[in-house]
Formats: sequence, structure tokens, C-alpha cells
Amino acid sequence: MKYLCWSIFWFLLFSSVVASGPVLAVAEEGATDLESFLQKIELNSASINSFSCDFIQVRHLAIFPQPVKFSGRLTLSRPDRLRWEFITPLPSVLVLNGKKGLKCNDRGPVLEFDLALDPVMRVVAAQLWAWTSGSYRELQDDFDFELLPGPSLVFAPVQKGAASFIGKIKVVFDPEFLQPLEVEITEPGGDRTALFFSGYQRNIDLPATLFTECRPR
Repeated sequence: MKYLCWSIFWFLLFSSVVASGPVLAVAEEGATDLESFLQKIELNSASINSFSCDFIQVRHLAIFPQPVKFSGRLTLSRPDRLRWEFITPLPSVLVLNGKKGLKCNDRGPVLEFDLALDPVMRVVAAQLWAWTSGSYRELQDDFDFELLPGPSLVFAPVQKGAASFIGKIKVVFDPEFLQPLEVEITEPGGDRTALFFSGYQRNIDLPATLFTECRPR
């Protein structure tokens, strides 16, 4: 479950981009300017009420010769419902639903939490909904942004707190629709996490049970 919470944290760093809808190609608009690019992200993110996608997460650790690979599915419904589920190799789920939440795996009991009483999960949830608003400008005090050809967006922390565990974050986009194809998080010690997204479905009807039941599916 600790690994699941870290993965949710990585999601916070780019979830507003995941929620972006189709836009004109960056080259078509001549949007090499960072401010213009961020504005596109914000405008399109605001048009998405719900989405679901598959992901593969690959964790490269310096102490292990082989990477650790996970697969799963991410589902979000605005304004305040989210399900992040690892399917293989270790099924586990985190659900946020308003001020309440659930954590579980395929063996132990379901753990319920109240954001008003759980300071750790309260911070996770607060950051999550701040990031999914699509407003990157709120982050410019903490991160330097760089827009690269591709297009790609690179975040580098400027505050000591984040810099202690994040070296940089790179998001690679589909050049036509600006959906993230890959996110790579590099840590100061050399460890890194790569996430690959596919199978996007936007503005879809989602079963209410996704956000009230925790068991891996």
C-alpha cells in the first residue's frame, strides 16, 4: 500500500495533463511558447468531466538488476472521485470519494479513512484535486518548466523539499491530441519511474461502485 500511495503522488504531478481533451497540434498553432502551451492544457482539462485509461508503470531501482513492472487502470470523475488500481502483479486499490476514502489489496481487509482525520491522505487528496484543476501556474513557485519539441514538458523542482526526492519529471505527449504517452520521474539517487498510458476514454458514464467498492477487479 505504501507503494500505491507513492504512485498516487506521481500521478498528482501530471494528472491535469492526462485529463486534457483533443486540441490542435502544437506545431499547427506555433505553440512553442510555454505560456501558450499551459493555457491549452488548462482550457482542455476544464472540458473533461471524467476519464479512464490503462497504464503500465516501470520502476527502475539502482539496487535491483531488473525493473519492477506494474499494470493497472486509472479512473477519475470530477469533482472529487478517483480510483487508482494496480492489477498485476500485486493487486491493490486506492479510492477517493469526497471526504472519504478506501485502501485495500487482494488479501487484507478494506481500510476506510476520513480525510478530516487522516493528515497524510488529506494532503494527498488536496494536492490531487489542485493538480487535476489543470492550473499549472500555481506550481511555478515550486518547479521550473521547460517545453521541448515532441512536444514534451519537463518539470524541475526549485524548492528543497521536492528536490530531496524528485530530480525531474518529463511528460511526453501525443503530438496531435496532447494526451500523455509517457511520464518519467527521475530521483536524485538515480532511481526512476516510467508510466505509459493508453486506452483513453473521456467524458464517460462510470459505475458508482467504482468509487464505493475497493476490492481489486
